[in-house]
Amino acid sequence: MSNRDEQNETTIFKPGEIVPESGIYECECGQHHRYSTDVRGHRFPPPHEGCSGTGWKLMTRAHD
Repeated sequence: MSNRDEQNETTIFKPGEIVPESGIYECECGQHHRYSTDVRGHRFPPPHEGCSGTGWKLMTRAHD
């Protein structure tokens, strides 16, 4: 695993930031809210309504 891979697995991405890698992202609040994005380069959405989270972390990478 490269340093880039390790960083993306532990990095919290804020709403409005550019999605660096296509995949399934989970809200960092721990309530298992998920957001799937298929296209790298889109922006992260705000957390779901009623969610206490402030960002997203990569859970599953999309296949190339």
